[in-house]
Parts: sequence; structure tokens; C-alpha cells
Amino acid sequence: MRSESPVEPRPRVHLDLLVNTTDEQESEVERLIGLGASRVDWDLYPPEPDFVVLADPDGNVFCVVDLSRAPSGSG
Repeated sequence: MRSESPVEPRPRVHLDLLVNTTDEQESEVERLIGLGASRVDWDLYPPEPDFVVLADPDGNVFCVVDLSRAPSGSG
């Protein structure tokens, strides 16, 4: 179902796409940008983020998370 509500700049619920390595993260981010996603200038990044924030063509934000750098990751 389509929503007519405006896109939230910092949604409480969003999609996280998980990858296992930094190389996979970079590759997936570029693939998604090629499909129409865009990078988001996210002012809430921690000093060494394990995620990249992107937006779909409608402006809905989502993250690509590198599990090897995640705080609870096995890296």
C-alpha cells in the first residue's frame, strides 16, 4: 500500500541491509546508487560508523551495515 504521509527525516523504523565486509558494503552502496538510491548527509554518524545511510528515490532512508565493523559483530 502506498502512503501519502510525508517522508520522515529521521524515521524510528527503517530497513538495515547487512553485509559481512567493508568491501561488500562499498560494493552494495555503489550498486544501490546505480539503482537510484542516493547518499544521505547524515549528521548523526558516530566517529567510526559501521553503516552508510542511503535514501531510496522517494526519500525513505535505510542503512547498509558492515557486520565486520559493527559493535556486536564477529570481526
